[in-house]
Amino acid sequence: MTGLPDAATWAALQGEGASPSSTLTTYTLTREDLAAVVPVPHGWKEKAAAASMGYTSIWELLGERFHAKRAFLMSLNPGQSAPETDAVLRVPAVRPLAPAVAAAQVRIRLEERSIDALDAAGKIVAHFPCSIAKDKEKRPSGALAVKLVVLHPNYTFDPKLFPEAAQAEGIAGRLIIPPGPRNPVGTVWIGLSLPSYGIHGTPEPENVSRTQSHGCFRLANWNAESLAKMVRVGTPIDVEP
Repeated sequence: MTGLPDAATWAALQGEGASPSSTLTTYTLTREDLAAVVPVPHGWKEKAAAASMGYTSIWELLGERFHAKRAFLMSLNPGQSAPETDAVLRVPAVRPLAPAVAAAQVRIRLEERSIDALDAAGKIVAHFPCSIAKDKEKRPSGALAVKLVVLHPNYTFDPKLFPEAAQAEGIAGRLIIPPGPRNPVGTVWIGLSLPSYGIHGTPEPENVSRTQSHGCFRLANWNAESLAKMVRVGTPIDVEP
């Protein structure tokens, strides 16, 4: 493997006959797509009062659905800054994933900012980029385990964790932020045996792989959903430097 996108690499990743040009397709925007876009909530109080934490732009929705940056999608569709129902857009040809394989173990590599799911033989069956804590003191290490798996979780805003935001909005107690793809923990929460720590999704998939979390491990929502299908309560997790 050369690491370059030559014919052999494309064939290995996408199948025989694959090429860069075959990785694009078209998508027709639906009324349901546009209905999933909601007003942008400003501040934690507005988030807590919202019916759901939905997409705030059609490009957010498309970026998550087709696993691409919004800027890239817009560059594929010049002149379509605000597409309407029945607009035909060029998008990446996201292929269905293979059936999920049960993970015998999960390995988190802090230096690589990655999460691997391994089978019983120790073979990597899935690999995901992740974000880790900005503060090195808040990065866990060693042996952990999955404690629970929650799909479409809500999120508890704790003013002790965000004192400046709480003071600015006059928030004295905790707030419950409703579920949705723009929820602070995205569409999945995989709680770990270390209290308050978890692997979860994110409302900002374009920032995955950065050191910016408060201690948890962030994945793009689509990758968090894939990992959630592979683990169970008790699945061992090894956090490596």
